Amino acid sequence: MKPHTLITTVVSALLAACGQDAVTVALDDPHRFRAVDGSGAVLDSLPARWNCVLDQLTGLTWEVKTDQPGLHDWRNTYSWYAPEEAHDELDYRGTPDGGQCAGSDCDTHSLVQAVNQQGWCGHHDWRMPTRDELASISDVRLADEPPTTYTGVFRNAQAAEYWSGNDYSFQWDAAWAWNFRFGHDRVEWKATPMHVRLVRGESVNVERVKD
Repeated sequence: MKPHTLITTVVSALLAACGQDAVTVALDDPHRFRAVDGSGAVLDSLPARWNCVLDQLTGLTWEVKTDQPGLHDWRNTYSWYAPEEAHDELDYRGTPDGGQCAGSDCDTHSLVQAVNQQGWCGHHDWRMPTRDELASISDVRLADEPPTTYTGVFRNAQAAEYWSGNDYSFQWDAAWAWNFRFGHDRVEWKATPMHVRLVRGESVNVERVKD
């Protein structure tokens, strides 16, 4: 049995003996993540379904993907697009509507707009996560059994690449993504369709990812 699997198994058994749900545990800190319902209320226990996750370590609230067609479907993919970016000699904005999705145009800007208009989990300040913020919910120790995130709370997480909101400073038409198959960052063309997990809040205790 792999080390992280053994840890999870032991902790799950201990929690079961205490009458607690094992999926509230995230390897190193059993109190780190809290479920958030559709109105934005932080829940004391994990229900059958939940819409968002509060990371109490970083202060960030994350979108949780669903297995239903629509705006939050885990199958949706998006091109990287930021219309406020410079587009004089070189066009840094990226590619509009270049993915495959439902509920909005299939680019990162349109997704953020649609989720904020919807008021997901009671909030209208959703945004693209930074590369460092994506790293904060990734654990390379899970690379043997990906995705490299805590699937007990991040339902429908994929062992795939997710866009960050960060440009790649050395290439106008590229941006940073996080690979949840191997647990590291990577640069990709902005036109490439990828998954997105939105976030809200001002982060603390987030380590800088080295370039």
